[in-house]
Amino acid sequence: MTQTLTERLHIVEGTVWKDAVISLLDSRCRYQPWRFGFGEARMGDPVAIVLNTDPPSVLTELGTLGADGRPDRALIKWPLRSPGLIDLTTLAVVGDYAQDPRRVWQLRGDAAIQMELVLNECSYRHDRSMRFGHSSVAEARILLHSRGRCTGCRDDIDLVAEDARDVYIHTVDAPSRDASEPVVRTETHASYRHDPIPDSCWLPEIPADWPGVLCGGCLSWMQAEGCTSLLDFRFARHPKCPRCRAERTQRALYGELAHRDIPPWLDPRGCCRTSDDWTCAACGLKW
Repeated sequence: MTQTLTERLHIVEGTVWKDAVISLLDSRCRYQPWRFGFGEARMGDPVAIVLNTDPPSVLTELGTLGADGRPDRALIKWPLRSPGLIDLTTLAVVGDYAQDPRRVWQLRGDAAIQMELVLNECSYRHDRSMRFGHSSVAEARILLHSRGRCTGCRDDIDLVAEDARDVYIHTVDAPSRDASEPVVRTETHASYRHDPIPDSCWLPEIPADWPGVLCGGCLSWMQAEGCTSLLDFRFARHPKCPRCRAERTQRALYGELAHRDIPPWLDPRGCCRTSDDWTCAACGLKW
């Protein structure tokens, strides 16, 4: 990666992480959770955004200082995928910065350049697995990924309301490590062979649950139906499979995808549209 001519990098801290994420998603929100230092600043300086999650985390997407010189009003160019979050303590220790980004409000010289390069690199290296788990970092990632839309109904959530911080974030367990493939020893010779792959293995792998953000209406609906899994709630909005009656029907998704982070209730099919709109993830039927 080409080194930039960054002279200084400012740090702005969100003292209440949920308020900070909401204000990043909608600049009209009522919350002002930001703290920042003062010192020499110039329009165009990069700004790193730190959230007081546990552990503290830093947004992979940098902001840019405006003409007013205030880091809390830095302009962030939102990427196609939502920005990621990385653990600030691990970043500080592994990076071995001359200035500790956990202790200062401004990095200068080589430390500023190093921070900018690392965050730019990390912005391409986050995936859906980082939204699993029950930590506040995972919650912040889920809320950022939602872009302010309800995972249940896909409507925009009112982030300008006074109670916007009460938005419900559904977290899920991190998936366990896959079991090793069975290996069978033949009697005729000492070589090993793998068991044949059954046809069912070609069906899409559907997880037990899925992380997301719910508006008040969908949360009430989910609780009324007795659903503890957001994935069950989402699949219940689709028709049952006419062949096996499973509630694991995926809606067809057509078009060129900007990324492959697709929720399991959608079936990406490329650009060639067909006459069927649904896919059963349990038996493979399309209709």
